[in-house]
Amino acid sequence: MRNRLLKSVWMLAACLPTLAMAQQAPAAHREGSWEFSLGGGFLFLDGSLRDFLGSEAADVRFANTATPSRGMPLAAARVGYNFTRSLGFSVSGGGAIGSGVTYLTPTAAVTYTVNLNAKLSPFVLIGTEFTRISGENSRVTHSTWGAHGGVGIRSMIGERLALRLEGRMRFEGFDEIPMTKRTTYSPVVTLGISYFVGGRQPPAAAMAAAPCPACPPALARRVDTVRVYVPFPVRPPAVIVLRDTLVLEGVNFPFDESTLTPESHDVLDRVARALLEAQWANVRFEVAGHTSAVGTAAYNMALSERRAEAVRAYLVSRGVQDGRMVARGYGQTQPIFREGTEGDAWQNRRVELRRIR
Repeated sequence: MRNRLLKSVWMLAACLPTLAMAQQAPAAHREGSWEFSLGGGFLFLDGSLRDFLGSEAADVRFANTATPSRGMPLAAARVGYNFTRSLGFSVSGGGAIGSGVTYLTPTAAVTYTVNLNAKLSPFVLIGTEFTRISGENSRVTHSTWGAHGGVGIRSMIGERLALRLEGRMRFEGFDEIPMTKRTTYSPVVTLGISYFVGGRQPPAAAMAAAPCPACPPALARRVDTVRVYVPFPVRPPAVIVLRDTLVLEGVNFPFDESTLTPESHDVLDRVARALLEAQWANVRFEVAGHTSAVGTAAYNMALSERRAEAVRAYLVSRGVQDGRMVARGYGQTQPIFREGTEGDAWQNRRVELRRIR
């Protein structure tokens, strides 16, 4: 059993580079966030420890049977802090019960994650731990030292909620085991839910950055935009000044979705009111969706089309005539910022309103 689990852990570790290459576009900025996790799984006992707990007479041994269970259910809770999108630290506690024996294990670990901001985020961890074992006949023992290493993966199922699968190998020393082998190897597998709190957002100056001067002409395409800034609590008037293209800043979508965020409604409401004014009554527009180059070209094209259609449908619901607008997706084919680093990719994810002459 232990050898099979070890092979599974090594196979998962070998898959980490492949999983990293398949990362989706970042959904949030979770640097500086707290991660709270609850989960359950199984603890598998090392043979030497299992023999020790089942040894001796029934009135003095730890377990209520001479052959304690090899595996038992386990519950765990974890609190972690993510310093960056890759480096984090956590403390956790786990408990398991089997064959009349209770195992309580507090741990501390350092975690390296491929990309915490991605939808799928493989990670590796290494740390220390301490196990207290109590059983029948009021017997208690504990490890004198302990360490663990493991691998796992998170899958985001919401903006802040994730499924977390983790496998660890525990290495512990027990002085009370009356045999030559006093180092035990006990694998643990857990599946749980993680919830993220906080996180640092990119600075406002970076969000309003202009195209870099060094970009080639294809990447520094001229776009005439109206950038709407809302100095709280004053709202800007619903005015549109168009020559060719209006970038609808503030119109956003959840990760990998085409549903408008609640914050987008206010921006589009002001745009709709402006389009209903007399000066724009006979003007037709194209709603153009764009993505970054993260992901496949075909997927990005389909996603940009869905998002453009969502914006067009919302404007129609606010009174703009259906025949005045057409929705088109351009995927990653028309970037306006160089995507030299992942931090720049978000700037090409946008929806534009283009005047059709």
